[in-house]
Order: sequence, then structure tokens, then C-alpha cells
Amino acid sequence: MEKQPVSNFKRNIQRTKITFLLSALCLWPSFVWSQKYFSGRKEFGVAFGVSNYYGDLSQGQNLKHFHPSVSVYQRYNLSDYFSWRNQFSYLKISGTTEGNPNYEIQNLNFQSEIYEFASMLSFNFHRFGCNINNKKQTPYALFGISGYRHDPYRIEGEISLRAANTELRKPHYRTLQMAFPMGLGYKYLLSQKRNRGALILGVEAIWRKTFIDHLDDVEGQYADYRAAKDQLGEAAAQYGQAQMMNGVSEFPEGTYRGDAHLDDWFYFVGFNISYRFTPLICR
Repeated sequence: MEKQPVSNFKRNIQRTKITFLLSALCLWPSFVWSQKYFSGRKEFGVAFGVSNYYGDLSQGQNLKHFHPSVSVYQRYNLSDYFSWRNQFSYLKISGTTEGNPNYEIQNLNFQSEIYEFASMLSFNFHRFGCNINNKKQTPYALFGISGYRHDPYRIEGEISLRAANTELRKPHYRTLQMAFPMGLGYKYLLSQKRNRGALILGVEAIWRKTFIDHLDDVEGQYADYRAAKDQLGEAAAQYGQAQMMNGVSEFPEGTYRGDAHLDDWFYFVGFNISYRFTPLICR
């Protein structure tokens, strides 16, 4: 008997189960430790700074395309050295070929808002914050897993590049993806008194390693212009070959539109401030 293909619905159910399982595994240590060590462990904070990305449309440091970003987070201090941080972030990224003499003719650009939930383990390089005798400052490193939503748009006119299907992708890419956050930071404890909460200031940079090459909607090769026009209409076809908006002829099918060998990254650099509502003395 011929084996029936798995439907998209069943695939989505399987992916959802895997996502929930990974989320539960990430959140379980925080839940267990927070129940056992409540006093001196719980913090709430906010991070604010700028975000950017690295990919096919980033030129050097891409300085013109830094955007304000913000995060809110809850942190459980598992010990003097380790903590678990659950965080929701809003970031914005953008890029363009403008100003690059090698690729400016392509006339490609994008902007995208990213909504991300991340769960990260943090390691303090010095004993910090859980005992009256701990140090008041320490560098730290963190890494974890995140899920995020992105949807690239053309900068001018705010045209959805995903809807335009600029490279005639089959199947089309999903807006929900996963990434591995990793970062470095430095934090300072402003006050350290027995049986009282504490205000903590920090500076940090967090990079997200994605597994896709289309944060910027630029991934592989140019599609056939006439095929795109027949399937999607002339307007959508021109967004796939945006150089035509400047009077440049169409590129042949198969011409490289971007570097398909490197996945995209996005990142955040900024400050954070948190408050520990429970006493400093760990039980």
C-alpha cells in the first residue's frame, strides 16, 4: 500500500508539541529552584538599548540601521553563580544595499519588527548578590533558546516582502522561528543590606544565532521575472527584482541575489535595570 504523505496540519501539531516540550524543559529549572529558594532569588527588570542585524543587507556595522529596542524579564538566582532569565523582547532591524558600490544596483532593502520570548541561563564570573559577603559587581555570560516572530517589509511603502514571495520560494518561509541567544554583560549591585531588596544595574550585548537566511527576505537566487509576473502580478515581481524600479533590466533566473551559505543574526546592545523584591540573604 502506498504511504500517504503527512499533512501540513499534522506537521504543525508535531512542531507545536516539540515547541511546548522545549519551553517546559527551559522553564522547569526556574520553577523548581524558585520554590526551594524563594528569599533573595527573585528579580524583575527591564533592558533598553538598540538592535541591529547581520546578513546580506548589512553593510559593515550597519550604523544607520540601529533601532531602539526594549525587553522585560524575570530572573531567578539559582545560586551565587547561576541564574535563569525568562525575557520578552521587542526589537527592530533593517538593512539595504544602498551605499555599497558592489550591490547598490540591486536596490534591495527591508525592515522588520521582531517579537521574541527567550529563556536563558546566566553565569556570574564572581559570587554575586545572594549573600551579604558576595561581591557587588561581576561580569557574566548567558546563553539559551528563544522563539521569535519576524515579517520583513520594504522600507518605502511598507510592502510585505513575504507576501510578494520575491524568490518564488516553495514552500514559503514561516514567520515563527527559533534562535540561540548568547551574550556577555556586566552588572553592579547598588545597595546591599540585610533582609532588604536590591537595585541592580547592568550593561550587556546579546546576539541571536538564527537558522534561517531570510530575516531580510534575501536568501538565494533571482526567480524568473515572467513566471513571477504570471503567478503574483507585475508589482510583486518587481519587488523580487527591485533594480527594475530604477530602470535596470531584469536579471536572468538563477543569478545570485544573496549568499545562501550564511545564516542571518540579530542582536541587542544596551543597559538593564532590575530590582530584587526579596531579601538578599539566601536560605
